Amino acid sequence: MHSLLLQPFAGAERMQRNHSQAWQDLFVLTALGGKRGGSYLEVGAHVPVDNNNTCLLHREFDWEGVSIELDPVHFPAWLRERPQSSLLLADALRLDYAGLLEQGFANAARRLDYLQLDIDPSIHTLQVLERLPLDSWRFSVITFETDAYRNDLRARERSREILTAHGYALVAADVSVLYPPVSPDPIAFEDWWLDPQSIDAERIRGMQSMHRPGDTPHRLLFGSFSGAAAR
Repeated sequence: MHSLLLQPFAGAERMQRNHSQAWQDLFVLTALGGKRGGSYLEVGAHVPVDNNNTCLLHREFDWEGVSIELDPVHFPAWLRERPQSSLLLADALRLDYAGLLEQGFANAARRLDYLQLDIDPSIHTLQVLERLPLDSWRFSVITFETDAYRNDLRARERSREILTAHGYALVAADVSVLYPPVSPDPIAFEDWWLDPQSIDAERIRGMQSMHRPGDTPHRLLFGSFSGAAAR
């Protein structure tokens, strides 16, 4: 896999597999040059390994962070598969994120490397974004699940307004995956963002030039267009 990457990063040659639904973990590592010892806030953790965006970061690149999940049915799997990870069973719509970030990332200088926002429905994901202390904390990479294919575009449009106003760069709009139960064509489900305050402008422009709205992640990461299966 590493030999196919458009922008190979340090440590890619050691990877046996990735775990994300649509290569979000590879996007994060590509954007940050294979950073080791990074930090993340994962809102909507779901399962600990397959279709999880932080498993590769945690297991193979020594990242640490907080994963938030509402459904306790997943807790035993997290204890079994990722016992060293920090899982918070909580309602993401009720959390005090300013307090959580101050307590959980006291040495982070008010910056995390990766923010995942992915709960259902997308309007709830938007509500989490609105609760975050965006004026005082920065996130180098953000993936925001819009579920635009469901034709409710409120979360997508408002999240773009918020993140653009806070200086983030949208590098991959309407990232799409193949999900045959919904459509024979790729469906748009997520936006990918980078922070120009921490990521080189040339890298941002390069990623923006590789992606067209509605593309699967292949073009951005591997330089070709083909389908990615959704869970």
